[in-house]
Formats: sequence, C-alpha cells, structure tokens
Amino acid sequence: MILKVKRESTVADFQTVLIDHVSNCLVCEPILHEGKIINFAIPGLTHEVQVFDKQDKKLYAWRNVEIKAGYFKKNTLCHLFYLNSLPVEINRRGNYRQYLGIEGDVFPFHKTPVPVIIRDISNNGVGVIAWDRGDLEVGLEVRVVFKDCDGKYNFALKCVIVRERKNENNRWEFGCKVIAPSSKLAQYVAHKQLEERKRVLGMK
Repeated sequence: MILKVKRESTVADFQTVLIDHVSNCLVCEPILHEGKIINFAIPGLTHEVQVFDKQDKKLYAWRNVEIKAGYFKKNTLCHLFYLNSLPVEINRRGNYRQYLGIEGDVFPFHKTPVPVIIRDISNNGVGVIAWDRGDLEVGLEVRVVFKDCDGKYNFALKCVIVRERKNENNRWEFGCKVIAPSSKLAQYVAHKQLEERKRVLGMK
C-alpha cells in the first residue's frame, strides 16, 4: 500500500503494510522517520492512498484521506487511514513514458537478480521485459537497476510490481511503480524526452 503526500507541486510516496480494515478505516503499520512516527496532520498537505487489487489487477486510490497515529489492539503502534470518499481507478499510464530499450536487472528481495530490458520509463514507473519470469510477481517489492548515457545516469529504483503479462514472444512484461521517485529520475525522463523530440524533429 502506498501513501502519496502532496504539498503544492511537490509529491512524496510512503509505503506501508495493511494490518486490518475496520469499516472505513485502514489500520496500517506505522510510517517512521529516524525511529519516530510521522505526523501527517499538517496544514497544506493532501493525502492519497493507493492499493493494488491482485484479483482484478487494478490500482485504486482514495483521496482526501484523514491520517492519525494510534494503537492496534491497544499495544501495536500504527497509522489509521480514514477513507472519506469512494475509490477511483488509477490510470497507471497517465504520465509521459519514454522508450529506452537498454539492459538492466531486477533484484527481488534476497533472491537471484533477473536480467531484463528496460523497455520504458516515466516519472513514477518502469516497464521491463524479462526472458524468464524468475521470482518476479505482482505485489513484489524489487530494485530496478540500470545505467544510461555512458554512465552519467545510474539508477537503483525501489519499486513494486503492479502488473504482468506474457507477450506473444513468450517474454514476460512487468510494470513497476517507483516508490518515492527522486528529482534525478524526473531529470532523466525530461532529458530523454528532449532527446526524442530532437530526433523526431531532425535536430542535433
């Protein structure tokens, strides 16, 4: 489960794990910083909770979420997410996506890395193609590692796999959502987009 927090044009993602669901309240593991629980009840912040439904393979979001710190069963520190609206389906391809076609690796936690082709990238997602599925599956947290532009850009992106399919060439395609995307990633996507525009327009 991912919490998106926005202030003006700045957006930050925080990952947590659902513990329980009581009526319109999600009870989740506490989100910590330097060992202390984060206070999200700050004026000017807007909150959105995103949950991937493995059954129908869709990403849903609840907006205008109220967040409080509390205790689960009186002894387990947690964050409480009060859902004040109906969920909406998220278009995972809403951001500009740039084709890459370069080599990389996907590292599942404590498992053998899977060689992939980095098919495309956006400000908050990476599409990869693998010859073998390996240990990759929807819902798994991974690191997507690659470099480009003669080593100028090096990435080890913390992601969660949100979709998968086997294509007509018997290759596995995975869509990965980047957790807490950095300004460096946005800079890289903008750089590649500019390169593509120049190429299309025949500019050097």
